[in-house]
Amino acid sequence: MKIKLKPKIIKIKWVVDGFPDIVIGEDKKLYHQSNLREIKMCLIGYTKGYFINRKFYSLFRLRPLIRKIEA
Repeated sequence: MKIKLKPKIIKIKWVVDGFPDIVIGEDKKLYHQSNLREIKMCLIGYTKGYFINRKFYSLFRLRPLIRKIEA
């Protein structure tokens, strides 16, 4: 599956279980599939993570939810 952003096309490699609109491209960045935007990584204190649906998910909490797409 591919997502077409303005300057480039992103090939989807992983999906996040529990969040059907959140995908990870082969460039290892998070994207919101419904509005075709990149989700920026944030730093809260010393913890890296992402805000998904207005809730902060650290990388430690997000890793078990990631599932690879078999193509």
